[in-house]
Amino acid sequence: MPLILVVDDQPSNIHALYELLVEDCEVSMATSGAEALAFCAQQLPDLILLDVLMPEMSGYEVCDRLKADPRTQAIPVIFVTVQGGASDEAEGFAHGAVDYIPKPFVDVVVKARVRTQLALKLASESFARSQIELFQRDKLASVGRTIAGIAQELSSPLGNALISACTLQDDLTHLRGLTDGATLRRSDLDKHLRVSEESVGLVLSNLQRTLSIVDSFLQSTADNFGDQRRSFSLLELIHEVVAGLASSLEAHQVHCELDAGDDLHLLSFRGALAKVLSTLVQNAVKHAYREAGGEVHIRVRPLGTDQLVITVQDHG
Repeated sequence: MPLILVVDDQPSNIHALYELLVEDCEVSMATSGAEALAFCAQQLPDLILLDVLMPEMSGYEVCDRLKADPRTQAIPVIFVTVQGGASDEAEGFAHGAVDYIPKPFVDVVVKARVRTQLALKLASESFARSQIELFQRDKLASVGRTIAGIAQELSSPLGNALISACTLQDDLTHLRGLTDGATLRRSDLDKHLRVSEESVGLVLSNLQRTLSIVDSFLQSTADNFGDQRRSFSLLELIHEVVAGLASSLEAHQVHCELDAGDDLHLLSFRGALAKVLSTLVQNAVKHAYREAGGEVHIRVRPLGTDQLVITVQDHG
């Protein structure tokens, strides 16, 4: 059953409303504004029937405090008061009330207005839930379409890389047969070397295209769903980034030096930071050292108590 909080400094009024509503609702009571706010801090009612004229804290002030708190601002409030003039009703609505019932109240009117506000609240909550569910379904559908598109894009370069690898494997099998039979000629070796170079080149270029597609997908995912702020070891992250680039560093004969001092634990966006570091190191390897050989220095220095500077430096 819906929970209604009746707030009035007169016990007789509380009793009358309790008897009127208890068959259809769970009814709780408060005899002051302070009691009402304390109740709402512990439990959220579905509707509040609030007297305006109360000592110490008026109903208007209670309503203002409820509407100022994000946790309670959505609770509908109906003022129940002897002040039934048009200006009084206007002031009640200005303070955030959804309806106004003058005293002495008529039973059927109170029941009808309570029933209406509860139905409106239920409809509003149902609509909000449906909007959230619709958004989640749309998001999942979008993810599904994205994954299908990624799979389609990956099939071509991966297929080409597989064909090139198979060609290389067949050529090496043929070459092995020639060497075992002691019939290998210089022209055969040159031919097999050309096939090997072409096949390896095709494998590498298609794998690079695959990596580019995956990177694009990961960036899109981060942009749409966001990296989560969490605690992590900075040195561990840097070592992971460097390890992930080991093949590229080795191929270009680039050595990565780390100057970080003591380990630091950050509360930040791990994925985004890893992406930035990886991009900076890759740019250094690709553009600074066109000829083989070189060094990339990663330096970490604290800046005050809650900041740090990470420098990626090359000498190209």
